[in-house]
Amino acid sequence: MRQYDKVTPQGTKDSLFEECYARAEAQRRLTEVFERCGYAPVATPHLEFHDVFRRGSAGWLAGRLYSATDSRGQMLVLRPDSTLPIARVAATRLKDAALPLRLYYHQNVFRRARFYSGDGDESMQSGVEFVGADGLRADLEILACAAEALEACGANFCIELGHADIFRCLADSLGVNGDARESLAACIESKNLPALKDFLAPYGETATVNALLELPRLFGGAEVLAQAKALFKGSAARKALAYLTQLFEALETLGLHEAVEIDLGLVHGQQYYTGLVFRGYMEGSGKTVLSGGRYDGLLAEFGRPAAAVGFAISTDALAAALLESGRVEAPPMAEVLVFGAAGFEAAALARAKKLRAAGTRCLCSAAGTLEESAAFAKERGIPGVIVIDADGERVI
Repeated sequence: MRQYDKVTPQGTKDSLFEECYARAEAQRRLTEVFERCGYAPVATPHLEFHDVFRRGSAGWLAGRLYSATDSRGQMLVLRPDSTLPIARVAATRLKDAALPLRLYYHQNVFRRARFYSGDGDESMQSGVEFVGADGLRADLEILACAAEALEACGANFCIELGHADIFRCLADSLGVNGDARESLAACIESKNLPALKDFLAPYGETATVNALLELPRLFGGAEVLAQAKALFKGSAARKALAYLTQLFEALETLGLHEAVEIDLGLVHGQQYYTGLVFRGYMEGSGKTVLSGGRYDGLLAEFGRPAAAVGFAISTDALAAALLESGRVEAPPMAEVLVFGAAGFEAAALARAKKLRAAGTRCLCSAAGTLEESAAFAKERGIPGVIVIDADGERVI
């Protein structure tokens, strides 16, 4: 007996009508921004070999993979992330291409969501990867592109900036690795202060422990960077703070400072980030809409050392927010309905073709009578009906 032939798997959903239109509209607006900024489209397979993601830099992704095998028994996974496959492409298919490369994509990712997290196992992402460029110029370009992309979708947004070296140097100083390191990162990322305090209790009271305890509280404006200088003594952390200060000042020059905040407790799950990390949120969505950062060591793992920075936008979250706020509406089904009486079906189709060529949204009636066609048009809100019969053409 079939039990699951009328439902979708856990973490997936059917998308209908307005949802599909909102997603397509979000993709269209994002594509315009990406291409204006000089990025070219790429696409990677839904299925990748497991080896692409079987690496420490994948971080928490490794435990949330959908696995399968091919006809030769090779282990495959459904793509859980776009950055790693695009790093593979840049290091292989594009190994002879001149750097820097500016690439963009729209593609689904598949991750086993945690129970009760509210996240789906399948989601659409749109993003860019800037390969072969490092330093302030590249980071500013990627942040400006991200802001322009969200603005193009009419979003009131906020981007939070952090730096991967801050958590890394503190965790290294504490001597935590593996699962313990992931647990520590999760406490800081979620700003779960009681759990963080319990985790750090066995390590006593040290400068490192005190800095980690303060990390989730260090978010806000430029003043956060000044507060952090008194806590972080290591050269790597101090260097990261100096860079964030320089970056924040440059964003002020771009007029983006009001949309940008500092969050030194920002700890991405993927371990491939090496410098700037950031996340974005928008009015009308309770989810993270934007996520990105610098990953200068990742391409070397695929055989082509190169600096890189990029971001991904949750197209689904963006589309949902657009619908919720009314900033995008599905177009009407049609502006006119064409009804061809018996013997005039082909003439009706020919008339509809001309109307569409002129830019009119048009339907041909599937009903057998004029009365049924008129009732259909009224029910669906189609304002005009063109009738083609032995008397010629008329509008009712």
